[in-house]
Amino acid sequence: MTSKPLFVYLQRPDNGEWVTVGRYLRDAEGKLGKFQYAPSYLQAGLYWSIDPVNLPLIPGSEFMAHRYGGLHDILRDGCPDAWGKLLLQREYGLSTDTADVRYLELANNADSWGALAVGPGKKPSISKLASPRIAKLETLTKELLAIVERRPPVDASLRKRLIASPSLGGARPKATVRDGVEFWLVKPQLPTDTTDIPRLEHFTQQWGSASGLNFSPTVFHSISPTLSVVRSLRFDRKDDRRIMAISGASLLGAEYPGGGADASRWSYPRLSEELKRIGAPKEDCIELFRRMVFNAVIGNDDDHPRNHAVIFNYQENRWRLAPAFDVVPHPDETPTHLTLQLSLNRRDISKEAILADAVRFGFYDQHAAATHLTALLDRFYKSFEMVEHILNPSPELHKMMSQRLKENLQRLS
Repeated sequence: MTSKPLFVYLQRPDNGEWVTVGRYLRDAEGKLGKFQYAPSYLQAGLYWSIDPVNLPLIPGSEFMAHRYGGLHDILRDGCPDAWGKLLLQREYGLSTDTADVRYLELANNADSWGALAVGPGKKPSISKLASPRIAKLETLTKELLAIVERRPPVDASLRKRLIASPSLGGARPKATVRDGVEFWLVKPQLPTDTTDIPRLEHFTQQWGSASGLNFSPTVFHSISPTLSVVRSLRFDRKDDRRIMAISGASLLGAEYPGGGADASRWSYPRLSEELKRIGAPKEDCIELFRRMVFNAVIGNDDDHPRNHAVIFNYQENRWRLAPAFDVVPHPDETPTHLTLQLSLNRRDISKEAILADAVRFGFYDQHAAATHLTALLDRFYKSFEMVEHILNPSPELHKMMSQRLKENLQRLS
């Protein structure tokens, strides 16, 4: 290990204080990384593992990382993804093959995922949460589009702030705004979109909630007749506190994007078993099953491992499945397969694939799962009527989703 150490900090879930949780090093070839919990963290009796699957609290242990150019999964969770990387590439002249750890070092830790931050010093050095206020929503939206289109700034100070704090993952442009004690992820419509994606995402999230599933709240804004934006509540922020979070990719030990041989681990049943492994209750496994079925019904084949997550609930002192987010039907065609396996080696949207491994979600047997599935499909059908008005301003979207619901209910019944 020849790199300079990178120290990892955690905002404690009990009192909000920042502590140094460990140290990360990387070899000269950029293929292997090492993480070790700080003796001071362990000696203080702090018991929160930052990744209970891959980095359990074992005194003296050195944890090696081979994925992501030697970056541990939980640290990769905190890296900017496609959009954030693009901002940093433009700002610092980085090549597209720059190592993930470099993006982690350059990204301001004010807007990073979860409750972790990194820095070069042994003592925590944390950027304050300084997201734009909700009143700046329209300007923020236009600034994001100006960045996409390489136009001059709409608001120079706002652009500087956006580039200094690259946001969470995904390919679409996005930024965080603050409204009181809540933080919202803002995603605008793009000129290249074939339909109103923000409206479609808002509709889907509302549909999931109306169906009784745990979906992240969203708000839809029509900035102009040709520009819309959706904002989605961040579940890893509340007031000035950051909440511990882990992506589904990290829980599965599966690299994303890419995957290679790890792609065989992209699986709903496997993810359910990891939920059990880290102490989540059975109800979370059933909730995951319901989300899998919902994705099949709506045709959301962007259900990759990084679009699932868990958060640490301090009041319950355990990890829980995070609210569903980024649930968007394919806008141009009806998928026949999902990205994650519905059962062993099966990604096809079918009743057989859904029920084949249902016991791994906590059902007594396939018959019990089939009974649950029937009631669930009926719930999705009835709740559609509760939210379809959201699509009324877009007749083509309403027609598409009505037809998709009809076809997939027949397929899964």
